[in-house]
Amino acid sequence: MDISASALWRLLLLNSLVFGVEICAAAGFTFVPPLLLKSGMEDSQMSLVLGIGPFMALFLVPAIGATSDQCQSSLGRRRPFILILSAGICLSLVFIPYGELLGNTLGGTPYTMLILTVGVVLLDCCTQACFTPMEALLADIYGNTDLSESSFVVYTFMVSAGGCVGYLLTAIDWENSLLALLVGGQEQAVFLLLFLLFAGSLCVTIFTAKEKLLRESDSQLTLTPIRRCRICDFVPKACLQSVVAFIRLIPKGLTSSLDAPFVLRRLQVAHFFMWAALFCYTMFFSDFVGEEVYHGRPHALIGSDERKLYDEGVRMGSFGLLIQCIMAAVFSMFLETVVKRIGERRTLQLSMVLFTVAMTLLMFVKTPFMVVMMSSLTGFASAAANSLPYTLVGTYHEQREIFFAFDSPLTDSLRSSGVGVHMAALDSSYFLAQIVLSALMGYIVHLTHSVTAYITCAALLGVAACFSLSRIIVTEEDVTEEDLQTIRTGRATPRVSPRSQGKLKGGSGESHITISI
Repeated sequence: MDISASALWRLLLLNSLVFGVEICAAAGFTFVPPLLLKSGMEDSQMSLVLGIGPFMALFLVPAIGATSDQCQSSLGRRRPFILILSAGICLSLVFIPYGELLGNTLGGTPYTMLILTVGVVLLDCCTQACFTPMEALLADIYGNTDLSESSFVVYTFMVSAGGCVGYLLTAIDWENSLLALLVGGQEQAVFLLLFLLFAGSLCVTIFTAKEKLLRESDSQLTLTPIRRCRICDFVPKACLQSVVAFIRLIPKGLTSSLDAPFVLRRLQVAHFFMWAALFCYTMFFSDFVGEEVYHGRPHALIGSDERKLYDEGVRMGSFGLLIQCIMAAVFSMFLETVVKRIGERRTLQLSMVLFTVAMTLLMFVKTPFMVVMMSSLTGFASAAANSLPYTLVGTYHEQREIFFAFDSPLTDSLRSSGVGVHMAALDSSYFLAQIVLSALMGYIVHLTHSVTAYITCAALLGVAACFSLSRIIVTEEDVTEEDLQTIRTGRATPRVSPRSQGKLKGGSGESHITISI
């Protein structure tokens, strides 16, 4: 271990929020599809509801990245946005478990579906968006230090650990527990635990983070001239001004994400296919196990054998996702060794090859044992996708005179922007993957009349991810003549900075970015 115990402990405390967010995301979205189906929604309606949150995040996150880069709140640049998004998560943890009770109080099933939809959208949008200021916070504190890579390895470990706890909570049968009897049922018991765990993790991160306040000398790193950001000042006029300024930045932030530098665009494409494959597995896995492996039906009568089989399958699916998170946490410990031996690109490709093999086998062998075994293989892909792309973005940002030298002056504004914009640009691919899957998967299942389509699509997307990863830029030597011609055609003749010559050494495809923990 290359870092001291005190530094590692502080990294664990600082990353406690992503631990809490991932608990809520893992447990919440294991319950969400069955809850939506039980409320009366069809598969196509459910998939559309699951797509609203990422669609909102696609527009909000670039603005959050741009606004937080120039925020001068007394709490720092990132924590004001973390607090606002956390409030949305807390609200969703109340709406989802008590949606039926509130809906029946207001007037019946339509209100139940509306409240559930609002809760799901809040949970999805806020949990996804909350990762971006956390990633930027780590880059702010540990950027250009010896702990830069280690901070994201610990980040990945805490995400995986949060997923472990979240899926463990859903794998346990709480129906006859004392807590369920006190609060009204299994879902209510689990969401109460989620609320308490999330609130605790939020407090730890907020009080642990020692942010660097933005100085006037940092103004060249912002999209616009610095303004005083008072999002967490509880003065109505200031709050209103901040909201108006934030809304105005949404199109500018989105444009910055779309007008990304050449190296970041390549990474965005690979990131999209990686997460599309992973989401196709994680979002619908519990439904697949409940219907295809255990042969249950979500629309069956409560108490019937088919409904009991479906619920048992959902718990087994949760257990499979728990195994995935455990293996992701274990694999994250060995990323440094693997990266040193084969480089970032081949590490990412290897992870997706294992994922594709697991999905292909699961298509043909549908047994509980295979669910557990193949889930363990997907852990490597989860660990790699949560860490290495963000490490590369940090490297692009720190060595912008090298990696952004291929672009034309059209992207000068982005090249001079803060790391929050770069992280948001990468996260846009993450959200887009969810949106596309949510829009299409329900109709694909409807056309094929089989939820095995979820696993089939995951395998095909895994193949696409392997191909797109072969084209990401890790060193300057990775840019081919064909790439240069593409840049000339699409933008202008690339400008190779004289300062970039000789700064990156090594063969094509190998990385010299080390990860320590």
